[in-house]
Amino acid sequence: MINNKYIFLLFLFAGLYSQDKGQKLFQEKKYAEARKYYETVLGQRNDDKAALFGLGSSAYYQNDIEAALNSFGNTLDSEDKELRSNSYYNIARILQDKNELEQSLAFYRKSLELNPDDIDTKINYELLKNQMDQSQKQENNQNQENDDKQKKENQKNQHQSNKKDGENNQEDQSESEEEKSQKEQGDKNDMVENNSKNKDELSEKNKENNKTEQSSEPKEYKSDQLMQAEAILNALKGQEKFNQKQKISKTKSLKFDKDW
Repeated sequence: MINNKYIFLLFLFAGLYSQDKGQKLFQEKKYAEARKYYETVLGQRNDDKAALFGLGSSAYYQNDIEAALNSFGNTLDSEDKELRSNSYYNIARILQDKNELEQSLAFYRKSLELNPDDIDTKINYELLKNQMDQSQKQENNQNQENDDKQKKENQKNQHQSNKKDGENNQEDQSESEEEKSQKEQGDKNDMVENNSKNKDELSEKNKENNKTEQSSEPKEYKSDQLMQAEAILNALKGQEKFNQKQKISKTKSLKFDKDW
């Protein structure tokens, strides 16, 4: 901040007669009366640059900033070099109060061009310039911090995104491996089940074959016995007939040998 000891307006009443009533009223801090006096003078001499400067100074201390700027601005074409320098200085101060710092610095510079030896103008110019440089430096640092913060935030988000993608890929891979394992296990189970089923079917078939063989052998065996029995029966029947015939004819005697 600019030191208050350097925040003031310069006043120049050159061109007014030696007993300037307006200057006296101003020094007595009777700003309203001083302003009225200068307005009266301007009513008589509307292009009086010194009266315009006095009017601007009085209006400033009445907090009528626009009227002050207008009055000081109307003195910038004065032939009095010192008056113009002071007007540039006062305009620069008002703009500085309004925080229009770049324009304020430009008006301080113009004041110095007209009066390079003015100490007050030099001090205010350097203080304002340093203030603006510090503000610019702080703004650059803040922007850099914001950029770094944003960069870190982006890196963090990217890291989290990559981590999430990795977890998803790992999860997908795990699911794929699990599905593969389940499929392999299912195939093994199917194979075991099929083998067991085939084994059961084979065992059942063997049982049926054994049963068939067991049932068929006695049948074949019974069939042979039956045939033999029938042969015996037939032989007996034949013998009986033969005996009967022999009894009847009694003409022959034969020996009948059986083969069993």
